Amino acid sequence: MPTVNQVVHCFELLFSAFHTKEFSKSLKLNHWRERDLLPLMRTGLLCYFGKKALPEVEVATSWTTSGKSRIDFCIDDTAVEFAVRNPGKSYTNVSASTNTSEIKKLLSWKNGKSVLVLFDFSDSPFTWDELQWYREHPSFGKGNRKKNAYTVLYFYVEHTRPLKLGKHLIEVRRKSRTPGEA
Repeated sequence: MPTVNQVVHCFELLFSAFHTKEFSKSLKLNHWRERDLLPLMRTGLLCYFGKKALPEVEVATSWTTSGKSRIDFCIDDTAVEFAVRNPGKSYTNVSASTNTSEIKKLLSWKNGKSVLVLFDFSDSPFTWDELQWYREHPSFGKGNRKKNAYTVLYFYVEHTRPLKLGKHLIEVRRKSRTPGEA
């Protein structure tokens, strides 16, 4: 069964490979959108984890009209959602408010661990304090729903010359209700 550390290592390899000329050649992978990168991620996960890595796994949801949604990847019992910010683009692609539906899917995942992977290819990465936004859980509306913990993996470019890549890992624990809380 894959650990979160193995998931971290796999995505770290992919993020660093996207920044090396030997791997990316003339593709400029750090300029590709999330939709364009997903097939490469799928291939990378398959090579790293084998048949345990599945794309677009259906998950039950309570906040959608269909009652269903899809997780980007499932690695054995670990749900993985993925978001990308390209160079020169707004920070919103990797912000907590934009990724609310992804966070809800991860909070609702009942089969194991959950990981939100953020690739920030911009030259103005989030600070540690800005990443703390992910600790605020989105509302599911009325009702008493169980919210599970999840991990945020934020990969970013610290410096472009010389190239230095960085990462932050944030464990987001589920909030426990306080007495009298509705």
